Amino acid sequence: MNLTPETPLHTGADEELNIDEVNELDDSDVQGLNLESEADTNGSSSIANDGQDLGMKRENSGDEDMGYDQRDDYVPRVNIGSPFSSNVDVARHFNADHVNQRRLSLAQQSKFIAYCDEKLMAIQRKFVQSRGLTEENGYRGLAPLLDDLKAVLDFVWYSVEGMSNTENLLGTDLDAMSANQFSGTKSTNIGQMYYLMQIADTFLEYLTKFDLGTLSAEEQHRTLSKAFKFLMILDKVFARSLEGLIPGNTIMNGTEMVRIAGIAERTRMTLTSFLEEQGVHGYHYEVSKIYEETLERCA
Repeated sequence: MNLTPETPLHTGADEELNIDEVNELDDSDVQGLNLESEADTNGSSSIANDGQDLGMKRENSGDEDMGYDQRDDYVPRVNIGSPFSSNVDVARHFNADHVNQRRLSLAQQSKFIAYCDEKLMAIQRKFVQSRGLTEENGYRGLAPLLDDLKAVLDFVWYSVEGMSNTENLLGTDLDAMSANQFSGTKSTNIGQMYYLMQIADTFLEYLTKFDLGTLSAEEQHRTLSKAFKFLMILDKVFARSLEGLIPGNTIMNGTEMVRIAGIAERTRMTLTSFLEEQGVHGYHYEVSKIYEETLERCA
């Protein structure tokens, strides 16, 4: 027996439809439509009740609901006032008069380039050794590698501003700074941005090759604190360079801006994925701050 209702007749062109002549579906026709599956028929009320119960649970459970981000996850976990443990005395690499942010002489520029290349190459060589060649001579973890990168970063920034420890940048408010405070100063730019971006780029490359899961909770937090502080310092460095808040009011050029924006965006995505793969949680605030000031000025 065919329970499918017959298709009603349609009006022709330029004809009016008389709704009084349209037949209603009888009970057998409605049953033949089979609009509800057995699961819908038997479980609809329970599903609705479950949805209401779930909504009540979400409303009442608060921070106990493990399926959602917790408010405490967005509280800063990294103490930016704690020491980075970089003990490099970068001032000894320059003569005394450079403390006043004087531009390097040609001879000093050659030494600067040679020193940066040598140190970055040494870090790369030691990193490669830790990948299985001669592990005893390589990095035993991410933390000592960060110390070495931070030392090079300190050295490069010292040639820009005469600041021997870039951790001091973390206490500065860029919005409160004015380009006028650098008026009358001469530019110290000799292409340091190349090395600053190289440091930022290689950091991201090295980071993802380390396993944080083997560390104790204390060691993991100490290592991640270094990593986030390192990124915060780089954020200040690039943001100030984008604003011209350095000697000579030198502003990052368009090509450099495009490149640093790409590094910043890639770092945000890569670090987020890396922490998920490592099973690391609770650093939502720090992740949200990665290159925040830099990207605001690149927009």
